[in-house]
Amino acid sequence: MQKNYLLNIAIDNYTDPAFPPLNNAVSDAKKLEEILTTKYNFELILDSLINEEATRKSIIENLNQLSVLTKENDNLIIHFAGHGSLHPKTEKGFWIPQNAENSISDFIPNSTIIDTILGIDAKHILLIIDSCFSGSLLSQTRASVGFHYSKLNESKSRWVLASGRNEKVSDGNPGCGSPFSIILNEFLKQNTDNTFSASELATAVTKGTGSVAKQQPIFAHIEGVDHKDGQMIFNLTKGTEDTSITELEPNLSSIVLPIESALKIHNIGLTEKSIFGYYKKGDSFEIKMINPKNKSNFICNAYTFEEIVKYIPEHIEVDENTYIAHSTGYVKLGKPEQGTYDFANVTFQRTEVSSEPYMSICKCRGRMVAFSKSSDGYYNNLIRWGINQAESAGLMILALVEENKIEIKNGR
Repeated sequence: MQKNYLLNIAIDNYTDPAFPPLNNAVSDAKKLEEILTTKYNFELILDSLINEEATRKSIIENLNQLSVLTKENDNLIIHFAGHGSLHPKTEKGFWIPQNAENSISDFIPNSTIIDTILGIDAKHILLIIDSCFSGSLLSQTRASVGFHYSKLNESKSRWVLASGRNEKVSDGNPGCGSPFSIILNEFLKQNTDNTFSASELATAVTKGTGSVAKQQPIFAHIEGVDHKDGQMIFNLTKGTEDTSITELEPNLSSIVLPIESALKIHNIGLTEKSIFGYYKKGDSFEIKMINPKNKSNFICNAYTFEEIVKYIPEHIEVDENTYIAHSTGYVKLGKPEQGTYDFANVTFQRTEVSSEPYMSICKCRGRMVAFSKSSDGYYNNLIRWGINQAESAGLMILALVEENKIEIKNGR
């Protein structure tokens, strides 16, 4: 009988102040644990290692125990959320345990993790790593696709789903989750398909995370550990086949356009698909990952900042009659110096306004721009506030469309 096991390791708080506290590693890990154990018939193979429990000795001992506790037909997920490091010369990666001092000798090298995996008989092993430089564990080979689930399940596999390449990754705002974990957990929570493969999970997570953050997750197999091109297959626990968890998640609402702004963006003709959407739920609405197979109750796309900011041009056309802010009000831009030309661009920053903490400003020559005046003589200055970065970008797009500085064609 095939069993599904999870080894869960997460660290927010480190002993050495060289490693600043993380906001969401532990909460993200606990959410993943709950989803996998309640919805996908996984069980903890050992007690989770959380914060001070995740010492170097404990992590390595638990990894070594996996060879004894698993059998050749089992599925095993190893999840690590915490700080990671990269050797500056060799570009070899490391997990940083909770009690590590800022010394490579205290870290856990990728080679130790790979050696451990070599001794595990489980049929399928999937490492899910949410840390900086997590991609350093991977080969450059990508997932094979197009096989039937039963065939994928037959052959041995050793895959890694890493939250980024050889790069630093975002931990996210406190209490909201890291961008990688938000997408990972939302996919697993909202899925209603009875069966899906590790590569299908990875496709959703890599696309989704790439749309909400600058990091780019990758999915590939581990070299030299008896990988045979199979894949772990996820199956819904009996009784949950037709049930998805679709509450309005605060961590989703923190990264997508609010519905009022999303509807305005929809009404100007921007219809390119987002990873998320607003759906009717009784007299209200909910945010869900868009499922192309299920279009019922769809209202509009719920764009993230990374999805929508690409519609703001890097250079916005100005002329000598464009207004720019001045100490005494607004003045006309005038002609540029000989041999130069002027353009405006949009910058984004945080504000001190608690209700609208994000701001976008259109500037030229370092000063705020206005392209026109209102009927009562006020300058239509191009500064927009939002409850998140996505809204500040969305409202700026609406303003630039109104000023005829950008045009939405054919839904994009």
